[in-house]
Amino acid sequence: MARVDKKKKLRPSVLDRLIDLDPKNQHEAEKSKHQQLKEMRNSVKRDLECLLNTRYRIISPPEEFEQQNISILNYGLADLATVNITDLEKRKAFTRNLEHLLRAYEPRFKTVNVSYQDNKDSNDRTLRFRIDATIYADPAPEVVVFDSILEPISRSVNVEESSHV
Repeated sequence: MARVDKKKKLRPSVLDRLIDLDPKNQHEAEKSKHQQLKEMRNSVKRDLECLLNTRYRIISPPEEFEQQNISILNYGLADLATVNITDLEKRKAFTRNLEHLLRAYEPRFKTVNVSYQDNKDSNDRTLRFRIDATIYADPAPEVVVFDSILEPISRSVNVEESSHV
């Protein structure tokens, strides 16, 4: 079994390392493991919202360009104006497709599962889904749960970290 280095710092994503939220401060304060994990979770949430609120055009690539299906050209969700999520089977199919999308475009996830969540109000047309994932982290993988909502009118996705893990 590999030894866990307690002093080893979590490494933020490339984007987070390039963004300087306090450019006037020349010295970065040492962050606790808890702070690093919190920042990592916030970073994943931010990137999930970007991924799920990005749309690509639905044009099938020629068969000889099969790698295009997992390229940056298909980053995001299909145009939701053409996606039917009115019945239960179509909603479940949408969440299955979403899970495949997260596996392809979120490399920080060690495991991911997306499940459809029932609405408490039968008149509520929002699509609710839960993202259960394990993030690669050191010294141990970190479990995160995001409760997400697809708004039917604006077709935007809101992602919130669940308080009910």
